[in-house]
Amino acid sequence: MNLLGISGSVRSGSYNLALLKAMKALCPSDTSLAIYDQIKQIPTFDPELDDNETPDSVCSLISMMRAADGIIVSTPEYAHGVPGALKNTLDWLVSSDALILKPLVVTSVSTSGLGGVRSHSPLTLILSAMNTNVVVEGSMNVPYAQNKFNSDLILTDDLTKRAIETSFMAMRQAVKNS
Repeated sequence: MNLLGISGSVRSGSYNLALLKAMKALCPSDTSLAIYDQIKQIPTFDPELDDNETPDSVCSLISMMRAADGIIVSTPEYAHGVPGALKNTLDWLVSSDALILKPLVVTSVSTSGLGGVRSHSPLTLILSAMNTNVVVEGSMNVPYAQNKFNSDLILTDDLTKRAIETSFMAMRQAVKNS
């Protein structure tokens, strides 16, 4: 199973990117996870551009998505919602077929006790409008990140590691059924 992980954060030292790296390290032996952490390279969405004017950075991401069996999006919560850079990236993908019925897991990591839950719901709504297959059983919110990652942003929390295993099992089932 080939997966693509997308970090919704542009911040260096992002816990959401750290979660994707932990997921990559914990992948089952028959699974690969490529990580895309370049959403800050995606220009502002312009609906007036023709398809042949789509920026190379967007075309590259679309190609990566098409090649993946499933997608994992790990995003922070900004102002009780989806970060602008991630929403902008998704806006570029609306007219693409790259995510249609693609199994997709949503994760969010936060230093708060809610684990980024307020970004989770709006992101799921956006992805549903894009006709993705949001794998609710594999999605997760990780609260109190500062207690679950060490100073080098390595995941140390066993409960979160078990949640990652569950996420992979749910993704595998969704990919199998797609």
